[in-house]
Amino acid sequence: MPTHLFTRILHAIGAHDPARERLRKTLSITGGIFVSVLWGWGVVHFLHADTGMLAMSVFLSMMTGVFVKDSTAPARVVTAALLIPTVVLIPTLATLLSGNRTVLLVCFVLLSGVAVWIRRWGPRATTLGTLSFFAYFFTLFMRPTLEDLPPFLLIAAGAATTQLGVKLIMWVSRHPERELGTLLHELRIATAAAIDAAATPDHDRAQQARLGRVDAMWRAITGWTKDFRTESFSDWDAETLALRVMDVCVHTEEACHELIVGHSTGADLRTALGHVSAALDEHAPAPRLADAESWARQVVAEVEAAAGLDAATHADVCTYRLAECVLAHARLKEIRLHRRSAPPATADDPTTAGGPGSADGAPSVGGPDTTATTTPALASTDPGPDAPHAAPAAVEDTGDPKRFRWIAWRDWTPTSRLAIQAMTATAIASVVGELISATRWYWAVLTAFLVFLSTTTRSGILTRAYRRVLGTVIGLVAGVALTYLAHDNTAALVAIGLVGIMGMIYFAPLNYMYAASFITVMLVALYDMLGVLHGHLLALRLEETLAGALCGVVCAYLLLSTTSRPSLLKEVDAYFDAIDDVLAEGAAVATDRTRIPALLDAVHTVEAAQADVDDTISAMSAAFLIIGHDRVDSARDLTAYGTRSSVRFAQVLVDAGTPETAAALSRESDALGTGVARARAAASQAREQVHHVTTLPGRRHLEPGPPHSAEVADDHGADNADDGQLTTGSDPAVHTALMALSRLTWVMNHLSEVLTPSDDTALNRLRAHAL
Repeated sequence: MPTHLFTRILHAIGAHDPARERLRKTLSITGGIFVSVLWGWGVVHFLHADTGMLAMSVFLSMMTGVFVKDSTAPARVVTAALLIPTVVLIPTLATLLSGNRTVLLVCFVLLSGVAVWIRRWGPRATTLGTLSFFAYFFTLFMRPTLEDLPPFLLIAAGAATTQLGVKLIMWVSRHPERELGTLLHELRIATAAAIDAAATPDHDRAQQARLGRVDAMWRAITGWTKDFRTESFSDWDAETLALRVMDVCVHTEEACHELIVGHSTGADLRTALGHVSAALDEHAPAPRLADAESWARQVVAEVEAAAGLDAATHADVCTYRLAECVLAHARLKEIRLHRRSAPPATADDPTTAGGPGSADGAPSVGGPDTTATTTPALASTDPGPDAPHAAPAAVEDTGDPKRFRWIAWRDWTPTSRLAIQAMTATAIASVVGELISATRWYWAVLTAFLVFLSTTTRSGILTRAYRRVLGTVIGLVAGVALTYLAHDNTAALVAIGLVGIMGMIYFAPLNYMYAASFITVMLVALYDMLGVLHGHLLALRLEETLAGALCGVVCAYLLLSTTSRPSLLKEVDAYFDAIDDVLAEGAAVATDRTRIPALLDAVHTVEAAQADVDDTISAMSAAFLIIGHDRVDSARDLTAYGTRSSVRFAQVLVDAGTPETAAALSRESDALGTGVARARAAASQAREQVHHVTTLPGRRHLEPGPPHSAEVADDHGADNADDGQLTTGSDPAVHTALMALSRLTWVMNHLSEVLTPSDDTALNRLRAHAL
């Protein structure tokens, strides 16, 4: 029973944390924190320094481990090494300026702006700027004298050095083949969960989340193939692995779709589900696996001999889709993993490659629950140092090098505007915080600075501020309850603090609210250990946090404020571009099989674009709470259906394994071209609706979900009747491709309806200002 429970816990972790990468990082960073505390204790003990400096061993080590987020392992090691002189030089400067409080605070405000502004140069600059701010902040808070400076610097350098050691260990101890094996194992677990939810009527609400986890595993495996040479760690190349994984994901979605139609429970379907369970069970005996594969081959052969599913019953269709799923997983299991050579120098973390970043921890790849709470990477919105309008004040006129022209502030880069907003917010927060409490003012300043991290839009700042305040409230309630149960037991309080640190590191990539909650729980436990925990202190914590959040939001919306809409449109445009590329490449593959690699790249792009749209919307979620999230939720569901339909279309074309099927696709290329043209036109209309949402009448009621196979067949047949084109296809692959195109066209047409604005002028105006 304990082993079974432990296995279930690992499966639950794997569903949200592909290859358990975040768990590995959490344990590694926590180990570094523990070593940092031991180092700090040694410095305090032997140099007779203030024991309060031990807190810096915890916080600075934790921040060093969390904020280093370069895309490659060697780059993370270099950044961690650069932090050592940073955390030495900045406190030294702050200590030397401590004699003049005005200059000290002015430099602090300027540093907050610089830390935001230099993010334009990528993750390393972001990390160095952020840690410079915190190093200065700790110096301002601890107020070390020149005599206290040596132990202070030793503790700071030790905190950074321990995390450098962690980054080195994580780099040299990686086993890419094991990571891929874990990802494939978790893909099977996600598939089993999705099919179970689809076959159980009570699990309807969980279905989208379960399918989202399957997609998340697909993206994680794609990320792995970008980081490592697949042929160096398996007997397949990257294209073969990509084809096999795409087959698994598409057939899983198709099987779930058919199961949801009527939740059939006949004996044949129960038998089919039993075979699927056996095929996905890692510990199933070999004879049972052989029986499942033999059954699946027989079912598929019978259907193909009958030339399609047009006359099949719903139970037969379900059985066929489940058999396809079994065979897809059987083919994927044929991969053999091993290490042929050392990993390349540019090896990435599979959960960070090309994915969204977060200032609170390493990003993860997950389903809707995950992607809905991860903040988009700065790189997706910042033009970079060489982009136009890189300077906030004046830039050189290209016509005359000696002349300068002034740039309107609306044309500044996001980091330039945010830098001024952050400096103003921290300056105001320092005044407001000191008015609330002369001893705890730093909580307000810290919040005012943190709400500007990992976002470049005002609605993103509003969302981070909302999540920080809500997380603080939750953390205070949970912390008080846990410390009450601890009854001043030091061991229990230490355990609560440790869980708070680990929870902050592990869950922060999912939602900033979690970071605020866990860190507040840890602080409550710490204050209880110090004997200073009381109601007034907790009230101050909440008041200061609320004040800092308000300062940040007010500055974001009233000072050099621009709408967040362009950032959203950029990601939406990228999504529609990706859909269009899949359709265009698919039409080309029907007659030219050499275009398959380009089609696979387009499929990966559309999956990534879908995740980026979800991340961007998540980063603006607080604004959508104000203006109403019903349309947003409907649009997100439809884009997910659209992505799966486009991928299904691509998969059929790529998977034309026999010469007869390839010939049929080529022969019916005109019909496929007509379907592609209609889908592209519908997608173009939906894109136009996004850009011109005020030009069309009020929207109609949205149907609850995409049409089923029969519905899209009828719709497609009606559309094509006048053209005399093929409606269902003489070959099953052609029929399936046409069905996928019809489904995508339906999705895009309904997406246009959802995006049509309300007739309420006041509501439309509120939506514009909230974003």
